[in-house]
Amino acid sequence: ERSPSPRIINVASRAGRLGILRSRELVDAFTSEALTVPGLSSLMDEFVRDARDGGRRQRGWPATCYGMSKLGVIALTRVLAREHPCMMVNSVDPGRCRTDQNDNRGPVNAADGAYTPYLLTQMERGDEASGEVMSGLHFYDQQDIPWTYEF
Repeated sequence: ERSPSPRIINVASRAGRLGILRSRELVDAFTSEALTVPGLSSLMDEFVRDARDGGRRQRGWPATCYGMSKLGVIALTRVLAREHPCMMVNSVDPGRCRTDQNDNRGPVNAADGAYTPYLLTQMERGDEASGEVMSGLHFYDQQDIPWTYEF
């Protein structure tokens, strides 16, 4: 039986904000309404190739593999939301949680970081008639935020 409210919630990070890209061409490519999953895969492959071959800086890529992986997650969220309008597909930044990944030095309790993803599991789809569908968005601290955000 199919869910009456199918959804995907991708966990991303502020490390994946658009500001890490140093090229307008790359920002435009990742934010293009024409971007597809294969196109995104090609962009991510380009990053790996340029990072490996030493051309990362000249092409406008960041010096962070982790950040690029999270940027890719946010871009994938937007692509999937567009390609599958019957699903709610969103990404979330849980904040820098105290976990083993950062030797428990994050300022956010892991339970607090999990609260916004939990809320996304409970969220209503929105009002399709008004165009306010809650899909393809990026969330932090219980609210949708622009992909360009800074703290």
